[in-house]
Amino acid sequence: MLLKLIGERIKHLRKEQGMTQEELAEKAGINASYIGTVERGERNISIETLEKIIEGLGVSSTAMFQFHETDGMKAATDKAEVIESINSLLYSRTLAESKLLFRVLKDIVDALDHSKD
Repeated sequence: MLLKLIGERIKHLRKEQGMTQEELAEKAGINASYIGTVERGERNISIETLEKIIEGLGVSSTAMFQFHETDGMKAATDKAEVIESINSLLYSRTLAESKLLFRVLKDIVDALDHSKD
């Protein structure tokens, strides 16, 4: 699942910049067909290669892992993927913001539980 999320994120960032796979491959110093297999989540990617792609995209490593920006909820097909999407949304938040969001989410879950009664 993580490989697929990373691949989708790379593709999203690449297209956002109007870059082709070939252009990204050239900037990253890797093979263009390799970029395609990574974007489709078909190939394991080393941290070293991911770093080259991040540099080729000209984004921060933090931006690379903002999976919610790829609209991952549309692609989420199971509970684990939904939870991973929620987690990526919360990752860049401060501790205070995370605590507030937890309280709001807890209130929503409590309300859902009470509506089942």
